[in-house]
Amino acid sequence: MIKLFNNNNNLIKFQQILKRNYSVNKKGINVEDSSVLQYVDKEFESYKIHKPVFIKEVLEILNPQPNKIYIDATFGMGGHTRGILETCKDCYVIAFDRDPKVFDMTKSLRTEFKDRLITINSTFSSMRSALKEKNLSHLKISGILYDFGVSSYQIDTADRGFSFKKELDGPLDMRMNQNSSQLSAFDIVNTFSEKDLRDIFFYYGEEKHTKNIANEIIRKRQIEPIKNTNDLVKIIESSIPYPMALKTISRVFRSLRMFVNDELNEIKVGLTEGEELLEPNSPLLAISFHSIEDRIVKQFLNKFTTIDEPTFKFSPNLKSPIFPSEEELEWNPRSKSAVLRTAIRTSNKPISSKFNI
Repeated sequence: MIKLFNNNNNLIKFQQILKRNYSVNKKGINVEDSSVLQYVDKEFESYKIHKPVFIKEVLEILNPQPNKIYIDATFGMGGHTRGILETCKDCYVIAFDRDPKVFDMTKSLRTEFKDRLITINSTFSSMRSALKEKNLSHLKISGILYDFGVSSYQIDTADRGFSFKKELDGPLDMRMNQNSSQLSAFDIVNTFSEKDLRDIFFYYGEEKHTKNIANEIIRKRQIEPIKNTNDLVKIIESSIPYPMALKTISRVFRSLRMFVNDELNEIKVGLTEGEELLEPNSPLLAISFHSIEDRIVKQFLNKFTTIDEPTFKFSPNLKSPIFPSEEELEWNPRSKSAVLRTAIRTSNKPISSKFNI
């Protein structure tokens, strides 16, 4: 087992940081043996606390080393990035995120870690080109982490439109980058055909009641535009039997979000970007939150079994996916559906051109 801290001084320092800046659960935290670790930018305590999933496992697998560079492909509120930089005082992180607002909200991280943290406003499907634009394409990457889906900040901010909670009613947006010109959930719900809506709900949400929902959406929008998240929730509730409503609402919102942000293609291309960037013997880690994402990751990492020149192989002790521990589930209920898969980059040539799901 890889130790998170090489000496007791680092451990004490880390415990002090946790105690000073972050709230902990009622049982407390033992950073040596608990998977329940919390990193939150102290300037944003007014927001719902962001709790990075699998933080102990991520740090153990990455095992940050001095003068090595790691990529956090999905920066969010910087929880995993902080963990990496705190664990090894001489390593570096390049953090990507398509949402420009998260970098405005986490300025203190850049102030604290100075030139050890480089942030780039870009999708992770464009990491190589983004690095090239900043004259960083020559850097050697010793590990890369993906944490798919939306952050707690995005879900809990009403005007982003990701949440279906009634108290978080907001505009039907769901764009991870609100400065982009891409279609919003409002555009899709109010302009797409019945067939297109059904296809989105089925393919991205694995929803069965697509016909009833799509028909009710079209009927309602003919009366007036469907503008807010609560409006859509009411439409879904009126379309299906009550006992199934909550799960269906969740699936419909998820499918719209994934379609708006082209998330599945992002994952497919983003994994191949990581494949190209990683140095031999460096880990790739991917955290998924539902079966569609996890299926893509699993198939990508399993490609080595069917291709003559494999690119990835699972670490010997990580052939099975990792699921949240009981401690983590208690501390962070949103981790319930999370799955962590990892693989080690070999020295073989990339197979990304052959990856097609």
